[in-house]
Amino acid sequence: LSPKVLEEIVNADSGAPCSPRHVKKKHFMEGIKKGLGAHASSKQSTESAAIACVKLCKASTYININDSNNVTFQLVQSVINDLKALLFNPAKPFSRSQIYNTQDTDLMIDCWVSCFRIKPHNNEALKVCLSLNSPPAYHYVIVSSLLKIVTHARLPWWPKIDLVYARSAELRALFTDTLNKATQGYIAHTPLRMITSLTLKSKDAQSRLTRPDEGPAHKALLLLMVRLIHADPMLLLNSLGKAGHEVQSSTLELINGLVSLVHQPTMPDVAQEAMEALLALHSPDKIEVWNPEAPINTFWDVSSQVLFSISQKLIQHQIANYTDVLKWLREILICRNTFLQRHKDYATVGCHIAICRQAHIK
Repeated sequence: LSPKVLEEIVNADSGAPCSPRHVKKKHFMEGIKKGLGAHASSKQSTESAAIACVKLCKASTYININDSNNVTFQLVQSVINDLKALLFNPAKPFSRSQIYNTQDTDLMIDCWVSCFRIKPHNNEALKVCLSLNSPPAYHYVIVSSLLKIVTHARLPWWPKIDLVYARSAELRALFTDTLNKATQGYIAHTPLRMITSLTLKSKDAQSRLTRPDEGPAHKALLLLMVRLIHADPMLLLNSLGKAGHEVQSSTLELINGLVSLVHQPTMPDVAQEAMEALLALHSPDKIEVWNPEAPINTFWDVSSQVLFSISQKLIQHQIANYTDVLKWLREILICRNTFLQRHKDYATVGCHIAICRQAHIK
């Protein structure tokens, strides 16, 4: 990736002379471009081209965008569309072989993250990965990519994650779908007022029961999704432009889904992460966006359901790690009190509904 060598190779495409010692490198770059195309000479050349181009794209993201004359950007622009078409084609998922599944997934994650940093407003790959009809591998890739963007240190010229907030509805749908598949047959009690999509009582739902070999993959994805909610709740909370009752319903579905995982004995790692995610969602500034049109009323409704559901399980001895849950519950109550203190002049608005009384009794 020597800038001088790359510049000579790029200029040679426009007719400029190329020194003999760089001819092989020029042919190598030409081979990479051909390898990405539909008429590649072999599967091996396509796979090699994909790996090389992802590395090129990733390297380019570490070059300051103010250095717009850097020829690396020109090379990236010449391959990026073909690269995305190759790696994010649900009709023909990219795969070298079963033994390379992990490496292929990492390659796609690196590609998606790099593409986001290079062209943040180009949503083609994002749409593919968020579609519930796409192969599960794409779901794992998008959640892993977003988690990487949120949690890793950010260079000044990299785009911010809030550009993805507009996709909250699709991320919530993916969370619900993953929750269904990962917990079928394990959840004995549906959380209070759980959205019907989570109850799985219809024949159609029963026909989609998770096959045993898919279980671990769904649980791995669920753990990643819960970690993503913990890392940046706004990725699934944003409901800009929606009516108040729709926003409240979406928030309730999300939070009830997480609550159902807290008392999930078969997945202790997911349960622990769900507690952290719920704590993040109970941060006073996040409670404000549960339903911006009616934050106090929504707070009493949604948070009371959390307290009621968890308290019920504790009383019935259905939570194994009750000591940890009690400590966590104390933190939740502290967050609630902080939020109410912010709105002390009208903190009791909406607190007289039945679920509030039931939660108070518990």
